[in-house]
Amino acid sequence: MNYGQWHATFVNKVKEYDWYTCRRALFDCHDTLALHRDLPTDDPYYIKLWAEIDALRERQLKLSKVAA
Repeated sequence: MNYGQWHATFVNKVKEYDWYTCRRALFDCHDTLALHRDLPTDDPYYIKLWAEIDALRERQLKLSKVAA
């Protein structure tokens, strides 16, 4: 799958997450990236992680706008 496909998958996955669930998932993603520092940026797993990170950030942004 490419970035766009992964991103759409994760947007759907996180659509019901609250802000704190997103935060915990973001920590998990960044911890995973730190464990795999040697991954090239075109590695499928690297791309998957960043698609998930972006979907989580977008969800948090949406939640923060609703609360404001």
